[in-house]
Amino acid sequence: MRIVQSVLLLVFCGFVNAQSNLRFEITDHSFGDIAEEGGPAEYTFTFVNNGDNPIKITNVKASCGCTTPGWTREEVMPGDSGFVKVKYNPRNRPGRFRKSLRLTTTDAASNQTLYISGYVKPKPKTPEQEFPVISGLDLRLKYRGLNLGKMTNEKVAEKKFDVYNNSDTLVTLSNERMDLPNHISVSLVNGSVSPRQVGQILVRYDPRKKEDFGYVSDNIKLDKSVEESLSVIAVIDEFFPEMTAEELDRAPKLEISDRSYDFGSAIAGEKIEIEVELFNKGQEKLFFRKVKSNCGCITYELKDRGIKKGRSQTLKILFDTSEMRGNQYKSISLYSNDPVAPTQIITIKGKVEKATD
Repeated sequence: MRIVQSVLLLVFCGFVNAQSNLRFEITDHSFGDIAEEGGPAEYTFTFVNNGDNPIKITNVKASCGCTTPGWTREEVMPGDSGFVKVKYNPRNRPGRFRKSLRLTTTDAASNQTLYISGYVKPKPKTPEQEFPVISGLDLRLKYRGLNLGKMTNEKVAEKKFDVYNNSDTLVTLSNERMDLPNHISVSLVNGSVSPRQVGQILVRYDPRKKEDFGYVSDNIKLDKSVEESLSVIAVIDEFFPEMTAEELDRAPKLEISDRSYDFGSAIAGEKIEIEVELFNKGQEKLFFRKVKSNCGCITYELKDRGIKKGRSQTLKILFDTSEMRGNQYKSISLYSNDPVAPTQIITIKGKVEKATD
């Protein structure tokens, strides 16, 4: 029993000795919401020396350069008070923050960490900052790329994008002044945009006219007189109606002998030839809608765009390394009428070494 009491006494004494002799009223301060353009936010932590000996703060280290600390430099006598002042600069730091200040003192037990936190409200952007892209006709946009996302080739897809009229006159769009491919149309949602106001354009995309699959990009101009164009981006998948289990069993099914090919290393200028076997494991004929590579250095040969049930066909791939250096990761995508896996990718990787003289 005495042994247990002795151990407990030692633990208790150690706990007491570990307590800081600098008693802070607050060790974690929240600034709440502060404006990015409002200048530095300041707060002063105050403390009392509850110990029996003088204590001096020798250093206060902030967790980032955005926080500037100051503190009582002289020794703080027992019973006296002192401070640690912190200044946080929110400029160019929108969003939530939590920073620390580590105190080092002449009393090891009084070394401790203070915290500040809050939320920096972003500085309001000017219209020119919010809409940096000039499209002509005094209309400005947020991005040069208009991303329509995924769609199928079943029907027309459409999406709205914000625009800003940077002029003092009403802006309208004219088909005669725009340069658009026949599968894309652009109009203003309300027919016009008032001066110095935000409006919207509606982009309509007909994938049936585009007759392509996978990632596609088209250049458009809202004003032919502007040199730079905008890009309309989309990913087109084939549309498959809902199918029963029996219909799926009968449907074409593409299987690839090898989806990944590692050629190891090659000398720049070598032409790497790859042969991949394509199988139709379904009951109906398999058709390839499109075959696309992610690099002009990849060419392919596919004799027939269809494979009958139970049959196979060889896909020949040629990788020209002439302009390549270093680690390579290329791919070739096959788009078919397999309703379960209509898009399948074959990857080609390896390292191309510089040719020696």
